[in-house]
Amino acid sequence: MSDPYTEFAGKYAYQGSERFRKVLQVLMNRDEVAIANMLPATAEELASKTDKTADDINKMLYGLFRKGVIFESSRGYRPARDIFQLHDATGSDMRSDQIWGRDLLDAWWDFSENELYKDVAKWVKDFATPVSRVIPARAAVAEPGKLLPDEDIEGIIDRTTRVAVVNCPCRRMAQKCDRPIEVCLQLNKGADYTIKRGSGREVSKDEAKKILRTASEGGLVHSMTNTPEMGHFICNCCPDCCIFMMPWLTYGGVEKGIARSRFEARVDVESCSGCQDCVEQCPFGAIEMIKVAGHKKMKATVNPEKCFGCGVCAVQCATDSIKLYQAHAAVNA
Repeated sequence: MSDPYTEFAGKYAYQGSERFRKVLQVLMNRDEVAIANMLPATAEELASKTDKTADDINKMLYGLFRKGVIFESSRGYRPARDIFQLHDATGSDMRSDQIWGRDLLDAWWDFSENELYKDVAKWVKDFATPVSRVIPARAAVAEPGKLLPDEDIEGIIDRTTRVAVVNCPCRRMAQKCDRPIEVCLQLNKGADYTIKRGSGREVSKDEAKKILRTASEGGLVHSMTNTPEMGHFICNCCPDCCIFMMPWLTYGGVEKGIARSRFEARVDVESCSGCQDCVEQCPFGAIEMIKVAGHKKMKATVNPEKCFGCGVCAVQCATDSIKLYQAHAAVNA
């Protein structure tokens, strides 16, 4: 008989990974992983194939749902669609700390640091289009009236039917920075899932906007899936911990994985104090200090080839010397 953990790991192409196996062993006992391997299916279908009752199966399935291992579907439940959904759902839930302490987070981190991140950097080379796109921080845009509906972060919130917030799984696992954690916004069906599962909390649209401002003020980059549709979440990412941004910045490929916004940062040399805060805050390494004729202090300058138009530098600028200006005709896709 095949090992149930190896079989389940195979759903995500990691059947040979001992590190990923440890993640699964924390999340599920052998009975649970055996049932998870039989999904998608209803409790009745599973009961007919096992020695368990439908009630017992339902309890087991609900437990796996609460852990973030499986999701509701037209046939009852299904496994997470990919390793990233499994990573985010299981890693963002603060309740798991009461059960496992840091065992789950540490297992995820060990697997990610040694295997997953390097693979993410390899996979991006084959992307035809970026999977995510930068949404500019609204406070950083010099002319907010030029924002299109799908790049106006607060306008996106206004168009949602429901919003919830969860803790960032990436920063919970990596612990490489002290940036805000409770900032991952779930939208519409994503919010419905979060609230039903109990892994996050529902927030008003005004609170969601406040969370976004806290995120940008904390040096985080707003991003969404790179699709015409709204999507089910807004990420607020950092270059130190993000499951996508960190490996792409470390190993290469960020320009293939993340679409730039239509905006780029520009510096008012006259008001720039030369403090260098923007250099430290820019996630993409797009800012450097240069000597400017007529000025004793070094001044900040932006390399437009490296700027992704996130606006983190502008939000952080104490002298309001940096703003985002439209630089591209259309959103990258």
